[in-house]
Amino acid sequence: MQDILKRMVKELHEACFKPNGFKKTGGSFLRTDGLARQTLQFSSSRWNSANSPVQFSVYIWLEFTDITYDDSSPCAGSPLSTYIAHLGTLVPEAPPFFDLTAANYESIKSELLVMLTRAFQEWPKHYEPVRSQLRKGERLFV
Repeated sequence: MQDILKRMVKELHEACFKPNGFKKTGGSFLRTDGLARQTLQFSSSRWNSANSPVQFSVYIWLEFTDITYDDSSPCAGSPLSTYIAHLGTLVPEAPPFFDLTAANYESIKSELLVMLTRAFQEWPKHYEPVRSQLRKGERLFV
């Protein structure tokens, strides 16, 4: 992860994630909310170069520990039921990729603070629809 993105992740941790109960592990933030574990991860593009903006995505995971699968399920052996998507699933105006530069650093950080706050409020609204699909043995990737 490039230095400018590491700096932003660190600042977002202090300003947004930590006050909302998330714990930081590398570029990911986790919190448990009842039976669900919410994970949010910053992922920089492998094609980033020194002379271009740092392109990154924000992914979300929603995992349920109380859903198990029998041996015949395609998800058998999975310790947790998982739903993976881009931040835009919770906050529709979030782009799939952000292009970060020194010139737009504060602007993107401000946008993310607003989007993340909304995402934290929206996440629980997705629990039941996701749980019902996962209970059917579907592994969801958006």
